[in-house]
Amino acid sequence: MIPRKTLTVVLGLLLVSACGRAPAPLVPPKVRPTANVVPETIRPRPSEAPPGVTALIEPTLEISPPQATLRPGDPGVQLRVQTSAEHVNRHDLTASATWRTDAPGVAIVDPDGYVRPIGSGTATVQGVVGKEVVSAEIKVTGSERPWDFAADILPVFSRFGCNTGGCHGRAEGQNGFHLALFGSDAEGDYRALTRDGGGRRLSPMDPEASLVLRKATGRLAHGGGLRLPPTSDEYQMLAAWIKAGAPSQRGQTHGPLTRVKVEPGDVRLDGPGLVQLRVIAHYQDGHQRDVTRLAAYKSNDDSAVVVNANGQARLLRRAETDLVVRYQSKVIATRIGTTINPDLAFDFAALPRNNIIDEELYKRLESLRVPPSPAASDAAFLRRVTLDLTGEYPQTDDVREFQKETDPDKRLALVDRLLASKAFVQFWQIKLGDLLQISQSRFGAGAGYYEYWLNQSLAKNVPWDQMVRQLLTSVGDPTRPTIEAGPINYALDGPDAKVKAEQTAQRFLGLRMRCAQCHDHPFDVWTRDEYYSLAAFFAKTGPSGGGPGLMGRMIVKVDPNGQIMNPRTRQVAVPGLPGGEPIEVSEGDDPRKALADWMTKPDNPYFARALANWVWAQLFGKGLVDPADNLSRANPPVHPELLDALARSVVAQKFDLRALIRTIAVSNAYGASSQTVPGNERDVRLFSHHLPRPLTAHQMAGALAQVTGVKDRFGPLGYRKAIEINDPGTPSVILDTFGRCPRTTGCASVDTPSLSLRQALLVIGGDVIDSKVTSLNGYLADLLKLEPSPDELVELLYLRALCRPPTDEELSHWSAELAQSNTLSEAAEDLFWALLNSREFAFNH
Repeated sequence: MIPRKTLTVVLGLLLVSACGRAPAPLVPPKVRPTANVVPETIRPRPSEAPPGVTALIEPTLEISPPQATLRPGDPGVQLRVQTSAEHVNRHDLTASATWRTDAPGVAIVDPDGYVRPIGSGTATVQGVVGKEVVSAEIKVTGSERPWDFAADILPVFSRFGCNTGGCHGRAEGQNGFHLALFGSDAEGDYRALTRDGGGRRLSPMDPEASLVLRKATGRLAHGGGLRLPPTSDEYQMLAAWIKAGAPSQRGQTHGPLTRVKVEPGDVRLDGPGLVQLRVIAHYQDGHQRDVTRLAAYKSNDDSAVVVNANGQARLLRRAETDLVVRYQSKVIATRIGTTINPDLAFDFAALPRNNIIDEELYKRLESLRVPPSPAASDAAFLRRVTLDLTGEYPQTDDVREFQKETDPDKRLALVDRLLASKAFVQFWQIKLGDLLQISQSRFGAGAGYYEYWLNQSLAKNVPWDQMVRQLLTSVGDPTRPTIEAGPINYALDGPDAKVKAEQTAQRFLGLRMRCAQCHDHPFDVWTRDEYYSLAAFFAKTGPSGGGPGLMGRMIVKVDPNGQIMNPRTRQVAVPGLPGGEPIEVSEGDDPRKALADWMTKPDNPYFARALANWVWAQLFGKGLVDPADNLSRANPPVHPELLDALARSVVAQKFDLRALIRTIAVSNAYGASSQTVPGNERDVRLFSHHLPRPLTAHQMAGALAQVTGVKDRFGPLGYRKAIEINDPGTPSVILDTFGRCPRTTGCASVDTPSLSLRQALLVIGGDVIDSKVTSLNGYLADLLKLEPSPDELVELLYLRALCRPPTDEELSHWSAELAQSNTLSEAAEDLFWALLNSREFAFNH
């Protein structure tokens, strides 16, 4: 028999470091093999000619754009060469081309295909690849350039990092020079550059002597070092602007920036290689300006794709990821990747499809040639869905009966039974309580009524849009002993209108708008003005004295005089919807009603998507957009079409939370095994198989109590189930150790605790498990009274702890160990203890 002290060291390491794809029993002496996930070695830089080009039959080339007109002030135009759209395999050959122009006095072209205007006229620029030549006609018009500080100068500071948070864009600026973060305040930056410090930063009579240029080029000591090479076009443009008198605007400008487009859009390559991006800014007057060399680029996975400042992206390995492109206030994402397993032989058409989830997921997996894992075993599915839907652990009889059941719809029937259970209401009350951060420390006496309202709303299956409407529009006494008092507490959550707006946007729309409080959002489209317009919806509602006979109670009322100031405009902010649409609110009315109307409309672009993504995250451990409450432009979904389809389903089901959970839980995607198959071993983002995740705090505490038959005692409340403990103020070492949400600050959108040494010490070195295993009133003590044979004992403990029978090898080994032990009870305790300390028990898989 292996001593428990020896198991302590082994299992402690397993519990702390567990992160594999497929769970294993991890019970000595044998461990079921799991897939070894070895990061793919970063391949060396490929040759400039992308692989496979020579295999094309008479490839033809095309150039983009074939014609371009550059007006005074336009920095240039990026040309791209690729094989034509008629060919199945398209390749970006921009970096492989040799470039030349027939009119160097009109335009010059660099080795990367970037054309700069020199003088008026027309030039033909040619790209040569092998024996093929493609041409673009470049017209340069006009001689007197207009000036627009926002369009011409600000992008230069952004390109060279001058207005980032680590430089002059920080809150207090740098050495007395402050710029708005990422150029979000053109007017303020213009004043800072031209007026602050007595205008000492610019020298119109001698532009090259300007302080801003001497610092940026390193001619004067500069904390940021050399930022602007003297030979660069940007340096010449800044010098010309200063010489022209540093105007804010002069001449015929193009108006505000309206949108930004990235070419070639989503890219699917044959394999690792290069892609040249092209970024085009569109202005109010219809003018289009190539801003490829003024945009900022970021790869969401640097191990898959790297991108340089000129928009040249390199796919390093067979993978797929998103590139985020930002130009001024516009943010757009584009996807770059390749088929993961190009030689995979797999019949995707034969895959069974239960609903829209399977249709969309398998369609995308097929495009990437990533096979899905087969269905999980009945025992694994029963354990997974019971934990996810109710937070409870299946009983031994449940496992046996479910495995014997022959009805092909038994999984669907199981999901329906769980959704109809009291445990479902209690467990999802915890999830929504975490989302709303309900606790006595935040709401005092009102917390109990808040929880009761939440409980009853779930029990009655009140649609999500109605629940949110109640939260946003309720007024009155939040401690009145009626169910209607519960949602009133929402108006008390947050110290001011700004925080209330931030919380509402993040919880119900998946929008993180906090960054827009001080400047335009750097990773999304929200402006500072939109932030304060959203906050204005909450400015007129808040607590006030209760009045005579109410003993100082705080009553939520509408204050017609409530307002919030926009610090940029120094004007009272007017309620306005995200996106800039103004809202008319009658004097004395609650503006939140108008916000609730907009949020819960079926065509709202965020509300249904946010709910669908949040529920998906609860059942998979992460969302289609991850984190689940960050549906920003810089964080696109891994399966866009699937999320869109799921959001449409939410609307069609009239925001029925149970119906949404059911749709996901009965899909083959949710029911897939966590065991990988050849071709999806490295997948951690596409949901081709189920990813094991640690049990949540309530799941772990409940499972230990259920499996051992020893109930937990929670503070003065006495013996209760873990899922009945929804207030984080209720003392519990195990719930705190395994990461329950404290509800004092924002919790993670998915309750998946990080593994820690503290957890391992608690369950392995402490008595949390040991006291339950050895309890005279526990399951094992009662089982031993029945004098089972070693085989029966092993089978029952495996079924009880892991929801599956032992393998033949496990049964043979442990039966022999128990049979030859001196004390059967101690040997059985060691086995039971080992099973409860295994990764297979500690993970939902």
